[in-house]
Amino acid sequence: MKYKKDAKKAFIATIPVLAGYLALGFGFGVLLSTEGFGPVWALFMSITMFGGSMQYAAVGFLADGISLLSAAVMTLIINARHLFYGISLVDKYRGSGLKKVYMIHTLTDETYSLVCNDDAVKDVSNKHFYYFLVSLLDHCYWIM
Repeated sequence: MKYKKDAKKAFIATIPVLAGYLALGFGFGVLLSTEGFGPVWALFMSITMFGGSMQYAAVGFLADGISLLSAAVMTLIINARHLFYGISLVDKYRGSGLKKVYMIHTLTDETYSLVCNDDAVKDVSNKHFYYFLVSLLDHCYWIM
């Protein structure tokens, strides 16, 4: 594999994220279960909502039957910080092609902190591939 070293570096960098997401995922599963929702809901929500605070809030929204408009407004308010994250990454993601769309979609606090670490990409073959793998691995950890 051409970028094997980059993949290994991305995996090692994301191990702390994996540990954190496992703890958050366990807590989310317990909360979801106490509200009467099963594992299928947990999987569906983890695939479609890649944001811890929003996913936790969504459990309450579902349990309380909140309106779609209220849920949309709350989602915008809770996740507004991602707008500022995204603006600060415009230059870093420039030239990454179609991978940029996925990297924007999967931007989280944890992914942002790893991507902003300029020391991490000093000795990688392709920084855009590294950024993409960090995003992909974090997303997979979240679903897991």
